[in-house]
Amino acid sequence: MRNWICGVAVLALIAGCGNDGGKDFLGKWVNVKSEKRTVEIVKNGDSYMIRDTGPSFIDGKMETKNIPATLKDGTLQVQTGMGISTLAVDKSSGHLTNGQAEYRRLD
Repeated sequence: MRNWICGVAVLALIAGCGNDGGKDFLGKWVNVKSEKRTVEIVKNGDSYMIRDTGPSFIDGKMETKNIPATLKDGTLQVQTGMGISTLAVDKSSGHLTNGQAEYRRLD
């Protein structure tokens, strides 16, 4: 659960860059420490959907979770059980991050 929250937060940070709102967040991303963990961010009406794929913490089988997100102040924000997680794109590396996990763009 902690890794999932970290991943979501990273994605929200990526959304913060660019003139066209969350355009810079859109696409596929892979975790820099584990290529088994990927994120795809797509537009979903006026908001965004984060498709977080990785091994289950219970049995290790691959699973995908669809996580709604909103764009606010140049970042993607996700409501979690512990509050709001924020994702942004680091302008120096181009990586998506929430401060705990980091993803590089695949496409």
